[in-house]
Amino acid sequence: MYINHLMHDLTVKVFSFKTRVALRALSENARASISDIAQKAKCSRITAAKEVRKLVEDYDVRFRVEVDEDALGMVQRHLLLVKLTGKPKLDDLVETFRKDPYANNVYLCEGDFNLIIHAISSDPMKYIMWESLLPGKLGDYGVNIYPSELMHTNFGYFPVTDVAMSKFAVNVDEKDRNILAALARDSDKSVSGLAEELGMNRTTLYYRMFMLEKRGMIKRFTVSVNRPPMDYMLAYAVNYRFNKTSSTRSVKMMEYYKGYDESLPLMTTFQLLAPMSGSFRFLGMGLFENRAAANKGAIAAHREIFNQEEVDMKTARITGLVKGSYPFRNLDIVNDYTRFKWSEEDLK
Repeated sequence: MYINHLMHDLTVKVFSFKTRVALRALSENARASISDIAQKAKCSRITAAKEVRKLVEDYDVRFRVEVDEDALGMVQRHLLLVKLTGKPKLDDLVETFRKDPYANNVYLCEGDFNLIIHAISSDPMKYIMWESLLPGKLGDYGVNIYPSELMHTNFGYFPVTDVAMSKFAVNVDEKDRNILAALARDSDKSVSGLAEELGMNRTTLYYRMFMLEKRGMIKRFTVSVNRPPMDYMLAYAVNYRFNKTSSTRSVKMMEYYKGYDESLPLMTTFQLLAPMSGSFRFLGMGLFENRAAANKGAIAAHREIFNQEEVDMKTARITGLVKGSYPFRNLDIVNDYTRFKWSEEDLK
């Protein structure tokens, strides 16, 4: 059975306790001090600083901020899977989306789809216009687009770029938007450095950051790992035919995700789990050692657990970062998984 699968592939890389603790600490709070990381990793401050530098250099760890998009006014959040008939060129795609504020994160893939576009807007009509014009932007290729609306995430996040933060965080004033944009670029920057960059008094900046956190608009200072050590970055989108007993299997799937990893991996295997509405009902992203491990650990397991829901699944390997950041980090899925409970009674 796939539920009892903790015997992982023998090729899995082994990482030191200090490395794993350091990445977990930064994922939970990217502004954590070296002293705090050293205490958690049971090592000296010098060693902890070296571990952080190594993570940044080896795995391209970027310091980001996780926000409450609804609270900030980013009410339009969509996931578009794009199938191209022509072979896409990374450089061309980078240029296509470079100045596009609506395309927040864009990933190049190979498989059932070639692009994943995470799109953001504060205005539904402007979003519809943007999506309608998207095939024209990709006019050099034959294009099929499968859009879905992202409702929330059970686990994980999509980093918001500084450009999107500046344009679509409409529920705060310009100074707060500038702060959020600066934190989206580098959430590890000191208050003094941010104050100088923004031309703002340190006390004012500190108070505004404090209030953004207190109001829940900043959920977490965190990281994005843009060069993960796992070789196979899997994305899968799923449709189901739900029935009255599907909730039982949803709980079983949740427990599967929570129990997959050892107590402290370098990076959580399942990185993003999100319900959607539209072309697909669910999106998953995970990090695996190889294709066989991805097929067994995610695709086959999902089909087995939802064996009564007529699962229709599209899968692809993420091969390149076109724009933005990957949603990859190391959070504790057991504590951070959020289950959205619903029933027909809620619709009355």
